[in-house]
Amino acid sequence: MIALCVLVGGATAAAVSYAPLPRLLIVMIPVGLAVAFVVFASPTLAAVLLGASIPEVQDVTGGHLGLHVAASDVVLVLVAARLAMDAVELRPLGVVRAIRPVRLAFAQYGWLVLVLLALHPGFGSAVKSFQRLELFLLPLLAGAYFALRHKQLLVLRAYVLATTLLAVAWPVLNAHGLAGQFQKNPTGELIVGALLLVVGVRSLRRLLPCMPLLILGLALTASRGAILALGVGLLVLSLMNGGRSRRIVIARTLVIVLAGVAVYPWLPSDVTARLTTFSGSPGTAGAYAIDLRRQYDHDAEQLIAAHPWTGVGVGNYLAGSPLSGTQSTDPHNVLLLEAAEGGYLFLASFLLLIGGTAVALWRMRLVPLAPAAAAVLLATAAHGLVDVFWARGTPVLGFLLVGMVCGLANRPLEVPP
Repeated sequence: MIALCVLVGGATAAAVSYAPLPRLLIVMIPVGLAVAFVVFASPTLAAVLLGASIPEVQDVTGGHLGLHVAASDVVLVLVAARLAMDAVELRPLGVVRAIRPVRLAFAQYGWLVLVLLALHPGFGSAVKSFQRLELFLLPLLAGAYFALRHKQLLVLRAYVLATTLLAVAWPVLNAHGLAGQFQKNPTGELIVGALLLVVGVRSLRRLLPCMPLLILGLALTASRGAILALGVGLLVLSLMNGGRSRRIVIARTLVIVLAGVAVYPWLPSDVTARLTTFSGSPGTAGAYAIDLRRQYDHDAEQLIAAHPWTGVGVGNYLAGSPLSGTQSTDPHNVLLLEAAEGGYLFLASFLLLIGGTAVALWRMRLVPLAPAAAAVLLATAAHGLVDVFWARGTPVLGFLLVGMVCGLANRPLEVPP
């Protein structure tokens, strides 16, 4: 598994180096065929491949298809195809049956995505709408599939190890001007997901040595939204667990806090300045970014006021002025984005998606992985209030964990977690 994570890191470096070249598409053909063979040949290897691919958020096509296709997108589609082929064999413990606890929350949001596509037809709208469906439906189904196959821990171990490798590589990528290929905020959120898994999943205790590297990597991203998300996730873990498990969570939370305090004085000055800047006062670190976010909010509110009920369609958001450098395809606030894309009803639907799923996880809180699933899901949503939510890789882990919890809840009691 460690060797696979090294290969993922190598693929990252290769993609960074060759992304601008059309020949990357030629390279991806045999790679895609190899991945397809792995997914269809072995559920075990497919589980490892999925977990390791989630932190690989780059566009594997090098931008030549006009779409952002991450490695996890490819693996998820292949897993969905494998799932369809195995449907007959898994009928007694079918994936559709397994996801019944969250079916309403997911179905109502997916249905509205299709309604908005009918209201805003077009090739671009269709592609972006189906990408949106892929980002939350396929991880849910894949999670249930791997849990029913007893492979959920392989996915999570591969994810933690691959994310640890990314955390270690982040300073190098940043120093060589390559951080933009990954972007600090999605990277920070990926690291937060790994930390919450190590803290909240007892079966991953062997990966506790990864915690210092993950904490350092998170600090070096200087992503305040990710740090906020970590706090939300740790709080959810504490609330969802009880007894000895809660004491373990609290103890590991204290370790994270103490490690953060110990690391802080050694961070570069620009990182500490950004982490401690919360106002847009001229001359302060990060002031431009804070002012830009305020402008994003204002532009989104204007767009919502112009289309309060039907929005502009999923993936069609565009606001701001290119002359002033404020034009954006995302307001960096998922609630504003949902309201702009589909009006107030779509905003309510998104809240039902997250809130309804959280309630279902609370009801299943005695199921292994349920606390971690709720923590990652709500931490990602909290980060989405100050940053991009529907980005490649970012929401995948939370919905994947939800599917795993549903699968575990429908597995025979004698099967160990």
